[in-house]
Amino acid sequence: MLYALRSLLALVFSLTLSTLVSCTFFSMDAPEPGSSYALLQEKVFTPNCATSGCHDSRNAVAGLDLSPAVSYRNLVGVEPTNQNAKADKLLRVKPGDPYKSFLYSKLDSANLHKSDGYGSPMPLGSRAITAGQLDFIKIWIAAGAPKNGVVADAKLLEDTRPQNEVLSLPQPASGVQIRLDPFPVPPQNEREIFFARQNTQELLLTKFEMIQRDRSHHFILYGYAPGRTLPPVNVIRDLYLPNGQLVPERFAEMSGRTFIVASQLKAETIELPPGMAMRIPANWLLDLNSHYTNGTRDTIYGEVIFNLHTTKPENVRTFVKPLQLGFYNLLLPPKKETVVETTFLVGGIGGGNGQDRFSSRDSIVHIIGLTSHTHRLGKRFVIQIVGGPRNGEIVYTATNWLNPPLLRFDNPIVLRRGEGLKSIVTYYNDTNEIVTFGFRSSDEMNLIFGYYY
Repeated sequence: MLYALRSLLALVFSLTLSTLVSCTFFSMDAPEPGSSYALLQEKVFTPNCATSGCHDSRNAVAGLDLSPAVSYRNLVGVEPTNQNAKADKLLRVKPGDPYKSFLYSKLDSANLHKSDGYGSPMPLGSRAITAGQLDFIKIWIAAGAPKNGVVADAKLLEDTRPQNEVLSLPQPASGVQIRLDPFPVPPQNEREIFFARQNTQELLLTKFEMIQRDRSHHFILYGYAPGRTLPPVNVIRDLYLPNGQLVPERFAEMSGRTFIVASQLKAETIELPPGMAMRIPANWLLDLNSHYTNGTRDTIYGEVIFNLHTTKPENVRTFVKPLQLGFYNLLLPPKKETVVETTFLVGGIGGGNGQDRFSSRDSIVHIIGLTSHTHRLGKRFVIQIVGGPRNGEIVYTATNWLNPPLLRFDNPIVLRRGEGLKSIVTYYNDTNEIVTFGFRSSDEMNLIFGYYY
């Protein structure tokens, strides 16, 4: 009897200990509730992937179990079992790089080709995940694929648009709609083009609304004032020759142009505060700059549609100007973290070699919006105020190179001559080569964009 009681107590203790260990392990491995990864698990992996006969704990097809307790450690930083993907140096999830992440490729049904040798699109035998869900995954990976924290807009997970939809955008009630028709991007390559078109009417821009095909690196709208040598209209101008060399004429065209608006997302809306507008004069040349990367083994196509929403002159109290500041003398050693600090002062003073500056005509500026731009190696972008009563105050932080926030300041940042902004940008060069400033996605950049009056 005593032996039986001891055996029963031992069994209870063993089961209790096992349960505690199991619960402790699960709590350590599971993401925080409400985090981007927890939502990704709940909305995408659990209903679509970790199902019976697929990537559940019992079957774990291709050695991948996407059950909630283990999915994160089975994905992030792990080599795929697919030999073609492994040869292409993909990871199941490569933090910071969606297009080197096998998970993203397998879910990107519109751009997964048989010639890639990556197998069938996922989820196998069922409907592809939506365009919004794919965007959510891309943004999460670009933000470093964190297990905890919120780095992507949860509304994307409720987006019902199919991935392979035909691009469409309703016409603006007041304003113009402009299209950049589909253009081919060669396999295992990238293509950056410019396409100029004449603007015949004054536009008082209040809102920019855009949609573009996936795998866009960026879209930028520039303007050229008359009175200088202008690029030809309605002709695609490539930044690179087929052999990879830069086209010399593009550099000459870059001088004298005015930045208007930019986006790195599949769809974006940027709206100025009420009573404010940006003036695009009649007879300006509008230059559409589109950059696509194609890591697949088949040709893909770039395409952009955007609306310039406008208002009447009597509705405008303040005219807004675009801001572009940048540092171009980047030199990032391999396998090393590098922090680059750059100061830009109002009045065009103290800029230094290789930097844009505030206009020398401005003695006081009121900044109403700021955003940043780096490529994949940019891990953190901080903007501080320099000088004046707010000296040293951090007013902007971005940790996602693909989806940097456009911060709007209801109370403008007021800077006077001799005051300014400092960018503090942290890069981690995970390659074996020195990386410098450049236009390709494998190069790097360091830019502040914004709006002020």
